[in-house]
Amino acid sequence: MKEYSSHHFRSQVLFGLLFIVAGVALFLDRSNIFEVGSIWRYWPFLIVLFGINKLVQFSHPRVMLKGFWLVFVGLWLYVSIEHVWGLEFSDTWPMLVIAWGISLVVKSFLKSSGHYCLKEN
Repeated sequence: MKEYSSHHFRSQVLFGLLFIVAGVALFLDRSNIFEVGSIWRYWPFLIVLFGINKLVQFSHPRVMLKGFWLVFVGLWLYVSIEHVWGLEFSDTWPMLVIAWGISLVVKSFLKSSGHYCLKEN
């Protein structure tokens, strides 16, 4: 029997917990006990949560970069959708270009040091 890595185990537990919470929230919404719409505005933080999961005890630099990217995209979506500081998508899309450029630079440094080419766990 194949042993699971700690990252894989955490991912499965995280997905399972999210499905449980989503199911309970939808059940309560359908039963008119709790209004899901009031918390739905925070959905980009699910992406942030997945990014943090990748960052916690990351097994490889590639996983770390994916984690940072997910955290950034989740926060960017929240800021853009909720108009935090008056910002909208039309104002914030250049941040994606900047983040993409930073990730390309970091990848090139990791590749030159030999850390990025190693196989992921």
